Amino acid sequence: MCSETASPDIHLNWAAWVGLDEGIVTFTRDWPANSKPGLWWGEDRLELKHLRRAQAPSFGLHAGYYGRKRKIVFVFPRHLAGEVDLHDGLFLAGSFNGWEAAIGDSRWRLQPQEVGGESCYILEVSRRKMPAEEATFKFVSAHGHWFEVPEQAPNPHFDGLGNRNYLFHPGRTGRHRFLFKTPLPLQQSGGRKLYFEGPEGVESVRLNPGIFLKSLGTEAFLGAKVGVETTLFHFFAPRARRVFLHLYENPDGPEGEPVVMEYTDDLVWEASVPGNRHGWFYHYTVEGEEGDEVGYFDASFRIPDPYAMAMAGPRGPGIVVEDAFFEREPDGFTAPHWHDMVIAEAHVRDLTAHAPVAMEDGERLEFTGLQKWAQAEGFYLKQLGVNAVELQPVHQFDTMEKETYGWGYMPVNFFSPASQYARDPAALDQVRQFRELVRCLHERGFAVILDVVYNHVGEPNFLQYIDMEYYFLLTEDGHYQNYSGCGNTLDAETPMVRRLIRDSLVHWIQAYGVDGFRFDLGELLGKETLAWLEQELKAVHPPVVLIAEPWSFRGHIARDLRETGFASWNDNYREFVRDYLLLKEDASGLGYHLLGSAPEWSRFPAQTVNYLASHDDRCWIDKITQNGHHDGTRPTADDRRRTHLMAALLMISLGIPMLAAGEDFMKSKGGVNNTYLDGERNAIPYERAAEYSGTAAFVRGWIRFRLSSRGRLLRLAAFPEDGYFEVFAEGPLFALLINADRSGGPERLLFVVNPDYASREARFDGEDLSAFRQLADTERWGDPFLERPLFARGSDFLRVPALSCGLFLEG
Repeated sequence: MCSETASPDIHLNWAAWVGLDEGIVTFTRDWPANSKPGLWWGEDRLELKHLRRAQAPSFGLHAGYYGRKRKIVFVFPRHLAGEVDLHDGLFLAGSFNGWEAAIGDSRWRLQPQEVGGESCYILEVSRRKMPAEEATFKFVSAHGHWFEVPEQAPNPHFDGLGNRNYLFHPGRTGRHRFLFKTPLPLQQSGGRKLYFEGPEGVESVRLNPGIFLKSLGTEAFLGAKVGVETTLFHFFAPRARRVFLHLYENPDGPEGEPVVMEYTDDLVWEASVPGNRHGWFYHYTVEGEEGDEVGYFDASFRIPDPYAMAMAGPRGPGIVVEDAFFEREPDGFTAPHWHDMVIAEAHVRDLTAHAPVAMEDGERLEFTGLQKWAQAEGFYLKQLGVNAVELQPVHQFDTMEKETYGWGYMPVNFFSPASQYARDPAALDQVRQFRELVRCLHERGFAVILDVVYNHVGEPNFLQYIDMEYYFLLTEDGHYQNYSGCGNTLDAETPMVRRLIRDSLVHWIQAYGVDGFRFDLGELLGKETLAWLEQELKAVHPPVVLIAEPWSFRGHIARDLRETGFASWNDNYREFVRDYLLLKEDASGLGYHLLGSAPEWSRFPAQTVNYLASHDDRCWIDKITQNGHHDGTRPTADDRRRTHLMAALLMISLGIPMLAAGEDFMKSKGGVNNTYLDGERNAIPYERAAEYSGTAAFVRGWIRFRLSSRGRLLRLAAFPEDGYFEVFAEGPLFALLINADRSGGPERLLFVVNPDYASREARFDGEDLSAFRQLADTERWGDPFLERPLFARGSDFLRVPALSCGLFLEG
């Protein structure tokens, strides 16, 4: 095969690494047969080795088509179909055959055949029957299921209507790609570009590490491991030229001479240091290729180990911790089943700031302060009656000063409890204090769920100094994709990001006894990663609680997560119930949300986490208040009644109910929407519970009912058969008969709610309402039944007052 100058319409298109010393280059059109392009590497014109044409079928496996002599072969790998049945046929549909018109047409039906050793469906079409210009296409089942174009496809086309199709190019059919070997490996490439003598002069292109770089991974030990005579350090930095370990006995140094680490066959950098270095401090420095356009290598930057089990501060250094330090006696706590949970979302410092218990100086800022409050007789969450607490992030975040308040959603280490919440983090107090806090919460009857942030990192962004291109989603020109809204987005599909997430979650379970996790902006981790994490974590701790915030600035995956064992925060529930209580929605859609948002959202009831407010945005009372500027500081009488209706609806709904701390006594943030740095506005104003004691008591009564023996009729592990629920909806009036068919035992419940300003009458054909006794109205709980005044009713009707709800029991 001889070297040949390019024809006038052939140019360099793209190049990438496919191995540590191998690359691929593509051109804008198929290269002529029996020749090869004139290519060289770097301005010093290094010669490429073993330049050869790539196999066209391998292009087809990713692009959906390739050329073979006088035919175009369309290829659909079988694994892309997932669980979709292709027994009745798979068809090629595109702009050249009428799209939907091709379904069922035997001329466009693909047949099973292996391609490159992979099970596929193919269709051979004469080149003469294909358009001479570009065209778009997709694969579709006989039953109209359109298969999405994979993310890794090299030829996606967006039509401007939200559709992603394959692009067919008649001059680019797989013979436009060449493989080669480089004289130097990736780590020593010096940022060299690939050069080509094009028709209009010399052209160049960067070798993108791309898919190859992001495929690298190892299961070798990472972090610091203390042995009897030595301490071993392992560090993953796939494109580093050299890595240095800096180890020192005091957090402020002196650091001494750095240890040069060795690169191993397991793709890790390794150093072995004599002696037991438990309690010592360390960081790394990394030398990379200065010429790399998308690298962020800086040999002077101090990088704490991503696998450091403890951090002395938000900038490090990491602390060497021996395994024995994490050993703990099991506390015997078993978290409630998901369907038996009622969750309170809270921040460590919001709970402690105004807690009515004596504390020493600084303790209100620490895990120890929350532990003292939790041990107190009047602990707020115990009075509230919930059995699970979801703590906002407690992993190491980037707030520099201990006294500075922050929500914690800017992580800089995923293993270490926050140094800001510890008395002396350099002495490992963060580990001791958080471990004791979890034990204390367990003793008080609370499951501990952690809000974890794996979609982005805070500042300083240590991971970018290890390998920015490996760890993050970037634009084509090397800038961060900001789907998180926080400046960067971790690439959760890369093996070592996945492993970092898994290993740190397992650590929180094993070292501290944590019961579960809520994944911030879980959409950015994706269904596949979340499903893999579920499998990995349940192998370690089968009852682990897994909750996703299923959206991001990129999309929403709650319906996809239905196929997994994850629960999801239900924002549709949040929006609909609020609008219903504000008379912006009628009762016709309420039953769907109260009965588990099935089947679109949930496969089992506890897959929906129902809530009306969280730490984000405004408080509940600020969202619905009649006051101006969303300021619910002094709620109106109607605001208060709507709060009572909200609590009743939340606790009557199938799923996991969640309250934001303080919601039971209408905590307000004065209408401020974003308070992530405002500790005073976020702090729980416990005196307000006395000011609005009736509301607090009413909400707590509903929680007691939810967790009572009668509440079992709502705490369902699986969706019941038809007939268990009967729904009445007319205008704003809603009624729900629970255990209507008595399949759950002799007792039946009737719940009614009317958010209107006028009383409403509900009629129940075939039901004798005289057998029902009233348990609760909009203000009171009976003991066990209410005394007069009661809702007016007859044998077949019930009159519900304005802005009111009621709960009744038969049996």
